[in-house]
Amino acid sequence: MEVAELGLGAPAYGLRSLLGDKVLVMAITVSVGLHITAMAVRFVDPELFRVRSTDPPVEIILVNAKSDSAPGTVEALAQHNLDGGGTNDAGRRTSPLPDSFEMRDGDSLESARRAVQLLEEEQKTLLATLSESLQVRPTPLKEATAEQSQSGGEETTGEQLKRAQAEIAKQISDYQKRPRKHHFMPSASEYRYARYVEDWRARVEKVGNENYPNDARGRFYGALRMTVAIRKDGSVADTLIEQSSGSAVLDR
Repeated sequence: MEVAELGLGAPAYGLRSLLGDKVLVMAITVSVGLHITAMAVRFVDPELFRVRSTDPPVEIILVNAKSDSAPGTVEALAQHNLDGGGTNDAGRRTSPLPDSFEMRDGDSLESARRAVQLLEEEQKTLLATLSESLQVRPTPLKEATAEQSQSGGEETTGEQLKRAQAEIAKQISDYQKRPRKHHFMPSASEYRYARYVEDWRARVEKVGNENYPNDARGRFYGALRMTVAIRKDGSVADTLIEQSSGSAVLDR
């Protein structure tokens, strides 16, 4: 009986030993994995993980005209492409947009084109009138010609009119050779979220004015530039004050 008991107990001891080895190997494997994971984790300043844009800041505007082609040099982002230009050396004129229900995209551009066409037609009419007046102008009398020749060779009225006609014709020709650009219009590249960003900015400004700090009301005024990271659902991911207003109360 004792031999039988020893014979039956040997396999049970071997099974327990084998299971113990597997558990030990598994524990060592898990321990090594945890150590490797811990070594891979770094603790750094949270400032490094702030959402920052890699692109230079570009102003977002709303335009009331559009063009078929995108401009070569982009000055701002807008809801439509607009190849701007004009006679100004620098800068652009800004004004509040009219009610969108009373105006369609392109109305302002069409009005500017009509105004230019009217001016060009008026110039051509004046030039044609001047040319006709020179052609039908009566021949001066011999006495008047003799008097003018004795006045030291001064220029006659007819010659002055002809010179003025030539100068006007040259100015019109030079103007027509200029590029067909429209006045006071920026070069903007189409940006599908321009309207959304502008509405969001206006909302932030409105909420800020409605919740103006009582400590600063009537005493402090200022403007700040802030970068706001927005998630797809419209919630705020992060905020960063790029340029302070100069007052900690207002920056809050």
